[in-house]
Amino acid sequence: MKIIITLLLFISGILFSQNQRFVYEYSFKMDTLNKDKVEKEIMNLDITKKGSYFYSALLITRDSLFNAELEKGKVSNTIHIDFRKIQHPKANFRVSKMYPGLETVYHTSLNASNVAVKELNKINWEVLPETKTFEGFKAQKATTHFGGRNWIAWFTNDIQIQDGPYKFCGLPGLILHIEDEEGTHIFNMVGSQKLNDSLSLIDSKTAEIFLTKEKFNKLWLEYIKDPAKNIKLMHSSSGMSETIMFDSNTKNPLSKQELIRNKETRAKEFLKRFNNFIEKELYK
Repeated sequence: MKIIITLLLFISGILFSQNQRFVYEYSFKMDTLNKDKVEKEIMNLDITKKGSYFYSALLITRDSLFNAELEKGKVSNTIHIDFRKIQHPKANFRVSKMYPGLETVYHTSLNASNVAVKELNKINWEVLPETKTFEGFKAQKATTHFGGRNWIAWFTNDIQIQDGPYKFCGLPGLILHIEDEEGTHIFNMVGSQKLNDSLSLIDSKTAEIFLTKEKFNKLWLEYIKDPAKNIKLMHSSSGMSETIMFDSNTKNPLSKQELIRNKETRAKEFLKRFNNFIEKELYK
């Protein structure tokens, strides 16, 4: 699937009255033992007067497929979605910010639950005199320490929006490029487009559990120790059938023990390859 990005020309100092989408390429190295492997994902920063929403562009494709199947289901009374054909985001997080206070919330999933973590600390920036050009904009350098990493950012006064990718915000202009000093997480703005004024940033129907950073980290450590804990609890009832599902490839039935073992194996394989999260302090 090709993603067409429309580059816009902006007048210096303009304040945007319409909704905007700024598109970033996110390059990241999630395996500390294989830093030659670079993953890439297109991310959207959708901005309205009320706030912003940062997420993988693949979520739009996924939601479009779901909505199309729902419309078909209204006619045929059957809904069939083959999840194997859906390309899932590698960046399993979303970030929302509310204006004007820039209240920031980190949204993700943890052990089959949707969770949200508020960012209580403002990012402290050191703005430096050094400048360079990014995507035709004059950008100025700034540095900060955040999430256990040192970061280098380039922002532009030509777009007077105090926002940027992920949780980064609070500079005098939009952040066009930011990366950690090790070069393992890089966000680079590659384009933008206007959006419908009726854009709704976050699906309010999504049920989430709000956690403190300390509680999130505690649950993360518990997940690492026992990734199949929720399945074990779910099927601890003696009244549940021993055979609970079928393998999609072999069509053979799976027992509780086999399901738990498969869950643990997949989790261990994932954690081997994904161990270099943006915020070291959140996933320590």
